[in-house]
Amino acid sequence: MRFAIVGCGTIAQVMHIPYVTELPGIELYALSDPAEDRVEILADRYNVEHGFASVEELLDSVGAELDAIIVLTPPHTHADIVELTLGAEIHTLVEKPLAVSPTDADRMVEAAEASDATSMVAYMKRYDPSYERAQEELAEIEAIDLVTAYDVDPDHVRILDEVYDIVGGTLPEEFIEESAAKRHADALTAIATDDDVLADDFDWHLEHVCHDVNALRGLLGDVERIEHVDVFADGRYATAHLVYEGGVRCVLDSGLSERKWFEQFIRVDAPDRMVNLEFSNPFIKNTPTELTVKQGIEELKERKHVTSYDEAFKREVKHFVRCVRGEAEVRTPFAEARDDVHLIADLFRTYEDALTLGSY
Repeated sequence: MRFAIVGCGTIAQVMHIPYVTELPGIELYALSDPAEDRVEILADRYNVEHGFASVEELLDSVGAELDAIIVLTPPHTHADIVELTLGAEIHTLVEKPLAVSPTDADRMVEAAEASDATSMVAYMKRYDPSYERAQEELAEIEAIDLVTAYDVDPDHVRILDEVYDIVGGTLPEEFIEESAAKRHADALTAIATDDDVLADDFDWHLEHVCHDVNALRGLLGDVERIEHVDVFADGRYATAHLVYEGGVRCVLDSGLSERKWFEQFIRVDAPDRMVNLEFSNPFIKNTPTELTVKQGIEELKERKHVTSYDEAFKREVKHFVRCVRGEAEVRTPFAEARDDVHLIADLFRTYEDALTLGSY
C-alpha cells in the first residue's frame, strides 16, 4: 500500500513517519508540508520519493498512485484537506481533534458519508492494550458510582527536545498569520463568543481534552447532560461535571502546567471495586499504560496489569490498514469525533452562558 503523509510536524516525525516506514506492506510514497525545507530533509532521511508543498500539488501529481493518506496538519485545516482526499476516494486517517469548528466537523462527516474510502480518526488511546483491557474490566461492573478523568500536560517541548531530533521548517510570515487568524475565527464561532481569551482557552483545551472525551465515550457511551463547567487559573484549567448514559456521573479535569511530568488517568469507582487506567506520556514511545484493579469489601484484592509495551500509535496505524483491507471495522469514526468537537464546544458555551447569567 502506498501512503502519503500530509503535515510533517512533531507528531508526524515522532510517531507516524517512523511507523509507516517500518510496517510491512506499506510504502511511504509522498510527504506534504508548506515548509518545503522540512519536506526535503525528511524525504532524504526516510528515502521518500515525492515531496510537495501542498495537498493540492500532491493529489495532482501522485494522487492516482496513492492508497491512503494520513492528515497531520493543524485541526482548523482538516476539513478542506479531507474533502479533497475522500473526494478522490483515498483512504484517510486524520489526527485528532477532527476540527476546531463544529461546522467543519459536520462537513467532514458529510465527506466521509459521500465517499467509499475508509475514514478514521487517530485517537490512539482507543488502541492502547491496557485501554482495551479496561473495557473488559468495566463490562463486569454492574453499577458505577463515579468516574474521574484527569489530564494535566507538562511543557512537552522541553521533554521533546531532550528525546528527539525534530526537524523545524521555514514558513512565510504571511502564511503563519493567515493560518492563526483562521484558527482563532473558528474558535470564536465554535463557542459563539466575542471573548478572544476564552476562544484561545477553548482552542487549547479542545486539542488536549478531546482524547479524554473520546476515551470516555468508548468506555461509557454518550454524554446525556452537562451539569457544571468552570474555566480557571488564567484559562489553563477546566473542570466539567458530566452525566453519561444510565446516569453515570463523571468529573473531567483538563489542565496545562509547566511541570516536568505528564499525568493522565481515568478512574472508575464502583461499590465493590476501583478500576484505574494510568496513561504514560504519549510522546515517549513504548511506555506502557498501567491498569490497576482493587476489589473487595471484607477482603482486598489488588491487581496491576502492564498489558503490553506495544505502542498505541503503531497499533492505530495497523488497525487503519486492516480497515482499508476490509479485515476490521473502524473503531474511531468521523461521526464520533464530530460529536466530541460539538461536546467540547458545548462545555465552553455552557461556561460562557454561566458567566453571562452571573453578570446581571
